[in-house]
Amino acid sequence: MVTSQTDTEVARLSLADGDDLTPATWADFVQRLHHDCVGDGVRSHCTAEALFTVEARRLVYGIDSDYSQDLVLTCEDREWFSPEEYWNGLSEAQREGLDRSMQELEEKNFLDADEDERWEILGKLPEHSVVGYQETWEYVNSHLTKDAAEAFIRRKKHDYRKGLRVSVESQIFAWEFNTIKNAVLTGRLQLVDAPATA
Repeated sequence: MVTSQTDTEVARLSLADGDDLTPATWADFVQRLHHDCVGDGVRSHCTAEALFTVEARRLVYGIDSDYSQDLVLTCEDREWFSPEEYWNGLSEAQREGLDRSMQELEEKNFLDADEDERWEILGKLPEHSVVGYQETWEYVNSHLTKDAAEAFIRRKKHDYRKGLRVSVESQIFAWEFNTIKNAVLTGRLQLVDAPATA
């Protein structure tokens, strides 16, 4: 039985998803470029001459906790970014043990203690460490449309376990980039199907 693509499947073809350059995918690209750079999509980023950059979240660990407001509890290859997150992963017996330790130190249950007191007791657990960290975002790649940046994140998020995000950069002084993009948007630069070669 021969099957053919439905109109819905054809409509989903996109250069953002790695499909071939065809009149349909070109038209879709131009429509998305228009939306993101001069159409309604501009309202969401308010950036002249937008370029959509994918950034990877990186955490720099080991900052002295006296000099960082952002703390993390580490044990082997695991990490928790709040005392509550750690508590939620414990068994009932482990929670009772943590409550006993806190009662000995502060005469209150773990969840009733101040956050500083919770961090302090967690840092005293065997093989556990409380350190400060700093969050940074590093460049991964850039895209002409937001859809393409988001498609990259869908495909590759498993390789970036700390997270990915789309950032919008202004290319206002990137004259070659803007000239070519504006030529696409105004129709001066169009797709021309080349004849098949032997």
